Amino acid sequence: MDGVLAFDFGGTKVAVALSDHNGHVLAENQVGSVKSGGMDFLRTVIACGQDLLASREETHLVGIGIGMCGVVTKDQIELAPNLYGMEKVNLCAIMTAAFHVPVRMENDVKAAALAELHRGELANTDYGLYVNLGTGVSVSMTYGDQVMRGHNGASGEIAYLMQNRKDNKTYQSGHASFEEFASGSGIARRATEHFGTPLTTKEVFDLAKKNEEYRAFVDEALSEIGYQIANLSIFWNPQKIVVGGGMAASFSLLRAVIEERLKQCVPYPPKLVRSHFKQNAGLYGAVELGLIAARAKCSNQ
Repeated sequence: MDGVLAFDFGGTKVAVALSDHNGHVLAENQVGSVKSGGMDFLRTVIACGQDLLASREETHLVGIGIGMCGVVTKDQIELAPNLYGMEKVNLCAIMTAAFHVPVRMENDVKAAALAELHRGELANTDYGLYVNLGTGVSVSMTYGDQVMRGHNGASGEIAYLMQNRKDNKTYQSGHASFEEFASGSGIARRATEHFGTPLTTKEVFDLAKKNEEYRAFVDEALSEIGYQIANLSIFWNPQKIVVGGGMAASFSLLRAVIEERLKQCVPYPPKLVRSHFKQNAGLYGAVELGLIAARAKCSNQ
């Protein structure tokens, strides 16, 4: 049976899956923090993929898909500060040498949008918007069956959006203003500083359900998210917005705030839904890339 390996490189882990030729996941695993970086880390990731293959001896590998946080330009990775050392390697070449099959690599959020187009909530839409709210924040715009990449492959990098015209935490100053304020990592860092105790994003959201002070803190972040998504909706005029990423686990909280902003601010408010793949859209996007790679050599546009 033909199959593909999928690698979803995120800010805190790499999810790895083996799927059949129809995109059904047969086995999966993950590798933890990427802070070690470099080839030592990549060897661990490759070994994880090899172990999955060994567990399914009847599967014949025909392609590899890689979803990568950051900007993907051909075989290079840029603007990926959470992935130490990845900007210095040709990951497609390394994976090809390790597995001897074609490889396809794309930005992880664009890959997630591809999965939603092919098998999820964006199927049969004309204009769509996939919003990833996780360790970082990013969006992908879709038109028909296409994911928009932008001139440099950097469309949708909303981490760098400014919160107002006086915001000086810009790219050139070494900041990503919106991400630092409203991403999972940003919320956890700010909450830890504000409340004086180490907190994860999940802990902050859980505490917000029963504590007014935490709820006010969360509401401020959610209000900013709703504001920026409303602006994006005015710009792109999507038929549907799909929310994925780790923060989508708190979709009930997100939905109320975002929908209110959409109703208040957007002339044609789109439908808002949670990702069909929950927090795993990036991994299923990498599966889609692997299936494409099985039909074509690694050739990122």
